[in-house]
Amino acid sequence: MSNVMTLFLKEQMEQWRSLKWIWLPIVFAILGMMQPLMMYYLPEIMGAMGGDGSEQGAAIADLMGVVNAQQVMAGTLSSQFDQLGIIILIVALMGAIISEKNNGMLAFILTRPVEAWQYILAKWFSQALLVFISLGLGYFAAYYYVYLLYGGIQMASIFAGFGIYFVWLLFIVSAVLILGIVFRSTAVVAMIGAGGAIILELVSGASGWGQIFNPAYLSANAVHMIVTGDVKNYFIGNLLISLLFIVVLLGLSILLLTKKNFHIGSSHE
Repeated sequence: MSNVMTLFLKEQMEQWRSLKWIWLPIVFAILGMMQPLMMYYLPEIMGAMGGDGSEQGAAIADLMGVVNAQQVMAGTLSSQFDQLGIIILIVALMGAIISEKNNGMLAFILTRPVEAWQYILAKWFSQALLVFISLGLGYFAAYYYVYLLYGGIQMASIFAGFGIYFVWLLFIVSAVLILGIVFRSTAVVAMIGAGGAIILELVSGASGWGQIFNPAYLSANAVHMIVTGDVKNYFIGNLLISLLFIVVLLGLSILLLTKKNFHIGSSHE
């Protein structure tokens, strides 16, 4: 495991050099704060723009209806993280393998006493840690403002929602990792990754047992957990199969890297 740790530390250094450890957590923190602040102050802002702040602000507030803390917190996941947040995340991670593959660094690393599984695990753990910290900062920044402006939510629901949603992001990390092995273009990886995530999220709105095979259903369960304190139908099966998908994607990534046409730079393919 010493090779895994060495490669992991190398990845951490690269992420610091590319400033990912700075800008990605900041972006998620901003996304997390946006939802509660926007929902709370939108009636006043719209009213001020219309001239008669008190009357128009009250009218807008009536149209929006009564919004509680759970709904605002759930909206942070479904409106901020599940849309712009995932796209930004894919953009941040898409070049992790492609850049090393195309400049020949991947070929050099794998000619050392380094196994493909060590390389993949180091990449995955490094990206998972970055995602965990970024999501955590944004998620709990959102909860802080929800607590100040709307009131508290049961902490058990908050932590459970975070854990469920994090597994969904781990699936995205694993999918982007294997896409980076298969394709040489970051644009292609971004397109397929973001498009696939959006399609899965759209499908997750349907009902039925087939959702156990949809990793995006975890996001719907995280939202449901925050709002109701409970999960939706087929959650356990969905969670286990999503974890299995992550393991399968990592296994396929390792398998692909053992083939020479995948672990040498583009100039040698």
